[in-house]
Parts: sequence; structure tokens; C-alpha cells
Amino acid sequence: MMEGSVNLGIIYHFLGALAAASFYIPIAKIKNWRWEISWFINGIASWIVMPTLVTFLIIPDTLSFLLDVKFNDMFKTYIFGALWGVGGLTFGMTLRYLGLSVGYGVAIGITLVVGTLTPVLLNGTIMEIISTTTGLFAILGVIIAVMGIGVTSLAGYKKEQSTKKTNSEFNLKKGIIIAIVCGVMSSFMAFAIEAGAPIQELAIEYGIDPLYQVMPSYIFIMLGGFTTNTLYCLFQANKNNSVSEILNDKTDRNKNIVLAFTGGIIWYMQFFFYGWGHVELVNSELGFVSWTFHMSMLVLCGGIFGFVLKEWIEVPKKTKLTQVSGMMILVLSTLIIGIGAS
Repeated sequence: MMEGSVNLGIIYHFLGALAAASFYIPIAKIKNWRWEISWFINGIASWIVMPTLVTFLIIPDTLSFLLDVKFNDMFKTYIFGALWGVGGLTFGMTLRYLGLSVGYGVAIGITLVVGTLTPVLLNGTIMEIISTTTGLFAILGVIIAVMGIGVTSLAGYKKEQSTKKTNSEFNLKKGIIIAIVCGVMSSFMAFAIEAGAPIQELAIEYGIDPLYQVMPSYIFIMLGGFTTNTLYCLFQANKNNSVSEILNDKTDRNKNIVLAFTGGIIWYMQFFFYGWGHVELVNSELGFVSWTFHMSMLVLCGGIFGFVLKEWIEVPKKTKLTQVSGMMILVLSTLIIGIGAS
């Protein structure tokens, strides 16, 4: 097993989070299309084209490799991917009923905790982790990361209040229930990557660079996510007669397809770098906090983009400081995990 670097793992997760925080920028520029059409084309790029293309590029004999993957490993990884896809769908509903700031924080916070702690509880390694100084520092880092997400969520709520942006569909009870479902289901990406370990080991046997070992399992994980999202998009398209938008749109069609595809490619890069970061942390014996890094870096990068895009210009100084404090707490959580590892 190659020796891992915690610092490199953190950097890779940060790059993945930058992609996750920015993928919607091109999609937001799409005109005259309903959401389900844009999301479906985005999904073709991110969940089908990119995982397949990358796997064919990094494994010389890809077809033989795919034929050698055991059905049980393939099926289990696919199912976890499909469950993760449900998390993506309910994430949008969480934002609908709780608003962007509160919904984002609650969903991401639950996803972080469930995705980080449940795998080690299920595989029985939690006692081994907390018996070491490194493990205790890592658990402390997870707790502090959740605190940081809470502070940024509070800042977002105050921002909405100060700018007088109200959500007419706000429903606390319904929103919290959906947020819990979203958080639990979104965390299945962490389970899917664990389930794909035999596929990753097979890829190494085929001579793949160990840094890329997670990538081939994405074919089955993303196919699962594509399945659940496609079913929902088709349901919405049939309900709204959305397909006619593409057929009748002669002005923006090509541009919209390019924008949706671009967003999908950027979105895939989130998990491309996640794979690199995960491998580095696994080889540093800190693989169980990969999901923590991913979620906390996602919130951190979302905050950075918020300032870059000037979303906080008209917000009171105290609220801005709250947001910056939350972002600094997220950085602190990363430093604590890194210190424990060293």
C-alpha cells in the first residue's frame, strides 16, 4: 500500500469542493428550459459520460476489467448509488421548504455526521479509532466541523432576514423531515465508495495507478444516481410537457445543451478529486474522515463563492463576521484533524 499524505488529501478535497460549489454557475445561465430538462442533460454528462470516459482512459483493457467485476459487488455499489441519488433529489426539496441557508446547513450537517460515523459503527472499527490519539483528534474535528456548518447556517439565516428575502413555501416541520431524509440518503455516497472497495482492488490488479483506484467504481455508483434522478426527471417532464421545450427551442437549444453539459463535467470533477483525496486519507489511516472533509470543504467553498459573487455586499457587518467565523471554524476542524494525524 502506498503511503498517504493528509495534506494532499485536504488539498484534493478542497479542489473537489470548489467544483461542487461552482458547477451550477453554467446551469443557472440556461434560458427557457424547465429544471428537469437541464438536470437530465447535466446528469448524462456527470453520471454517464465522465465516469465511463475516465475509466476507459485509466484502464488499458477496460472491457475485460468490467467483465471481471463480480455481480454482487457491482449490484451493491449500484444500489448505494441509487440511494445516494434520492438524497440529491430531496436536497432540492429541503431548500424549497427551509430556504437556502437553513436547508443547506441542516442537510449538509446531517450528511456529514451520518456519512462519517455510520460506516465505522457498522464495520466495528469505531472503538479502534477512539483508542488512538489520531482517532480522537479526528472525531473532535468532525464535531467542530458540524459547529462550523451551524454557524454558517445562522449567518445565512440572518442574511436572508436582513435582505428581506422571504420564502412563501417555508414549512419547518416538513422541511426538517425532508432534510433528515436528504442527509441520510446523501450519505450513501460514502457507503457506495466503501462497497466499491473490491472493484477498486480489481482496478489495481489491472495495473491502474492507486491514486485513481476509486474512479472505476464511479461507473456503477453514478449509474445508480442517474437511475433515480432520470425517473424523477421523466415524471416531471411528462407532467410539464417539458420535452417540447427542446424540440421547439431553435434559439437557445445548442447553447443550453453546452451549458448543461459543462455543469455536468464540473460536477463530476467534485468526485474525481474526492477519489484522490479519499485514497490519500485511507493510506494515512484517516479514510473515515474523507466524507467530513468533503462536506466541510463544500460549505467553506460555497461561502467563498458567496463573497466572490458579491452576495454579502448589502449585509450588516455583524452578519458578515458570523459567516467568516463559521468558515474559520471549518478551517480549524481541518487543522485539528491534520494535527492529530501528524
